[in-house]
Amino acid sequence: MISNQTHKYDVAILGGGLAGLTLARQLLMKDPSTRIAVIEKRSFPVSETTHKVGESTVEIGAHYFGEELQLKKHLTDQQLPKFGLRFFFKDAWQSLSEGTEVGGSEFFAAPSYQVDRGRLENYLADADTEMGADIIDGARVRQIVLDSSENGTEDTQHEIVFLKDGREHTVVSRWVVDASGRASFLKRKLGLEEDLKHDINAVWFRIDASIQIDGWCDDDRWQTLTGKVRRRWLSTNHLMGEGYWVWLIPLATGSTSIGIVADPRIHSLRSLNRFDKAMAWLETHEPECAESIRPYQDNVQDFLAIKKMSRGSRQVFSADRWGLVGEAAAFLDPFYSPGSDFIAIGNTMVGKLIEEDLQGRSIQQLAPTLQSVFLTLFQNNLLTYRDQYPLFGNPRIMALKFVWDYAVYWGFPALLYFNEKLTDVNFIQSLSHGVEEIRDMNLKMQEFFREWYEVDPHVNAVSAFVNQNEIEIMTRLNAELKEKLEDSELRNRFRDNVDLIRDLMLEITERVQQSQPQLQVAVPSQRANTHRLDHVFEMLNL
Repeated sequence: MISNQTHKYDVAILGGGLAGLTLARQLLMKDPSTRIAVIEKRSFPVSETTHKVGESTVEIGAHYFGEELQLKKHLTDQQLPKFGLRFFFKDAWQSLSEGTEVGGSEFFAAPSYQVDRGRLENYLADADTEMGADIIDGARVRQIVLDSSENGTEDTQHEIVFLKDGREHTVVSRWVVDASGRASFLKRKLGLEEDLKHDINAVWFRIDASIQIDGWCDDDRWQTLTGKVRRRWLSTNHLMGEGYWVWLIPLATGSTSIGIVADPRIHSLRSLNRFDKAMAWLETHEPECAESIRPYQDNVQDFLAIKKMSRGSRQVFSADRWGLVGEAAAFLDPFYSPGSDFIAIGNTMVGKLIEEDLQGRSIQQLAPTLQSVFLTLFQNNLLTYRDQYPLFGNPRIMALKFVWDYAVYWGFPALLYFNEKLTDVNFIQSLSHGVEEIRDMNLKMQEFFREWYEVDPHVNAVSAFVNQNEIEIMTRLNAELKEKLEDSELRNRFRDNVDLIRDLMLEITERVQQSQPQLQVAVPSQRANTHRLDHVFEMLNL
């Protein structure tokens, strides 16, 4: 219970969603004596089917939740396992078995999960309280006064004024971390918003029913492609089309999350921004999906439309003892489910700054250095999505883009995160040449995919299953995430991955340009010395 008197904390976290609650747990696991307040506008317990994007985790976020925060039992017992990311390409009149499917037939080695956000956040709120955090719920932040003293002083006191139960209260804190989601209190106050030049809109809703994509097609051959048990529904399923994709995510409460994300240059938000409009749009573009939802239209639990979903920030950490995490910092795009990844990365970095500071060590150099690493990772990931939505209906391009994007992700940031090196400044700096080369190659390859689309824009969806478990580079890079490496071994592994990514670039560009001689893009002139993707090219008729 908060009284009118001013309360003092080491860390005040604005927002009790996933980013804020996991940060509190992370800090208390490191040092149980840390005084933490989490100020949240909702009252706990929240509805289990909480209306937030970010239900699908991938490897970095899943590792952070399961291993770093020791939540694996909750994730295993109370959430759903995720059968990877799965992608479907077809014309509207085709069935799923007549189009191209890209996904796995088995679970990859490094696990991921489908998460009911409300269920997880309720669990974390209770657990954080037991660990000693003050969860101040039903509270609305009214004012943040940042201490303007010269940074590095020992007695920094940021002041947060909030309204609870009709009365104003104040807390002061050495650190303030904004985890308030799209409200972005500190970003707005400090004028840090950055335009990412990636304009996408989204609508999404929950249906109180299990919408299982396995039941959309009775073709026996198609049914057995992923094994004897129907389990495609456990994937984060992507229905792909020019300028858009539709997600279907199962939730442990029995609900299904359904979203439409679109480039407004091709599909306007006005055509999607009510449930009836979204259904009409699905009838046109994804009729099988519309048909599966129609019997449950009375079971719609919520509906939300968001304009300009992607958001950036010029600064996320400060030596003046403040930070931004989660969506309050930045949000890329939900396509590859990176939201929980950047919660993990941001929390790990701001947690390192807080730990160093509370132990009396200077963070004057560390804060800008970790921010540089964070923004480098964010900007490199942004290349994956920006100006790429027109390609999304082309399976020949996207099947190879998936291999490329996964290789860059697993071979670089995921590898370093799993080995706890993203906050090891000296180690990161020792890899700077390879990091820069990967960024340069990624820039060239994303441009290559766009140029390819310009000369080959057609859908070309053949009846094919591109099984990612049969692509050695993917199974290998994913499995290697589970290996704990010494520093020297990790450097060698990273260098090997840079070489592998370079070979992959050469193989893709060389093979594609053989079938598309009019495609001329500036890529290295060496010849590829590997044939890792021969069967993929053959399956896609390239």
